[in-house]
Amino acid sequence: MSALTILTVLLAVGIGIRVMLQNDYRVLSNLRGGTEAFYYSAAGLEWSKNELARDVAFPPVPTNQAKSFASGGFAVSFPSPTVVGPLTATFVVRSVGTVRTTSQVLQAQLTKAYDLADGALGLRGSAARVNLGGGATFISGVDHDPANGNPLPEAKSRSAVTVADDALRDLFMQALGSPPPTGVLESAIDVPVLSPSGHVPATVIAQLANDICVAPGVSLHLIPSDGSLSFENQLWGSRLSPQLHCIEGLSTPGDAVSFAGNMSGAGVLVVRNADLNLSGSFRWEGLVIVSGQELGLKVSGATSKEILGAVLVNETGNPGSSIAILDIQGNLRLLFSREALRRAAKLIPSATLKNTYVALPSFVSQDYWRTASP
Repeated sequence: MSALTILTVLLAVGIGIRVMLQNDYRVLSNLRGGTEAFYYSAAGLEWSKNELARDVAFPPVPTNQAKSFASGGFAVSFPSPTVVGPLTATFVVRSVGTVRTTSQVLQAQLTKAYDLADGALGLRGSAARVNLGGGATFISGVDHDPANGNPLPEAKSRSAVTVADDALRDLFMQALGSPPPTGVLESAIDVPVLSPSGHVPATVIAQLANDICVAPGVSLHLIPSDGSLSFENQLWGSRLSPQLHCIEGLSTPGDAVSFAGNMSGAGVLVVRNADLNLSGSFRWEGLVIVSGQELGLKVSGATSKEILGAVLVNETGNPGSSIAILDIQGNLRLLFSREALRRAAKLIPSATLKNTYVALPSFVSQDYWRTASP
């Protein structure tokens, strides 16, 4: 082989190596750009969750937006939402991440859901006393299936009890005793069992009770002039056919409605300006509101009393020190149930809910994500 031939081969090999190195560099650059674009696209999805969480309208109406940064950016588009009930809407969000000439597209279904209550039991207003005496009491903010009462551990938990302020929190803690007994209050490990809350304030509960009591289809029950009304052995709605019930008290304090015998129902139960006394066997699926002046929820007796959904007790007056907003002297199981509250929400007029969304707790969840074509 001549020297010229050898030189030609070496030159060819050198040129080939240089081309290979250049190609490898381009591939690595594209891979890095693609990875960075993916991260920008994922950041766009996280940003869209925050936008949905901030929007208090229902359904939310976020606008398409683009964000640019030093090395890239993302553009997020929100198509029209799919409303799946009075408290829930879903979005298929598209996020395009871009780095130089490389782009990645991610698509995700996001769900924004409101809850009619921020815990299994909400205490609001200017309460003066809480009594937690005898009987087996269990209050859980873990979401429960109303069909069988079983907990749904994968669902978002709420607090067992929420209160208007630290003063009401202290009243409840004093009633629990020191140290507080175990097995009375329950929530997920990352959620406080008892917490002050700015959601569903006293004014909103009072207006919600007022609106429900004049809603179409409501069953209205008036407490007579002697201040006492009793019901027993009745069925007020079912899971498949929930009902609205409103019990109107007198303008003067001291009146009450009592449920004895075997009572069950589903939907929304409102008691205004009167005590709600549960002494017999009682089961309710949905929302219970007790709102007005110098009143409370009172539980007595060894029979089973179970509420799946939530209870809101709202004191709008200035009660004396002997009047308890909550007086539990019997068995009570109060279990937060998102499904039971969703069914109850379908009974509430849309105009009423429209004015209430801003005060309701909500959360945004991601149902799925996947890559998509540009």
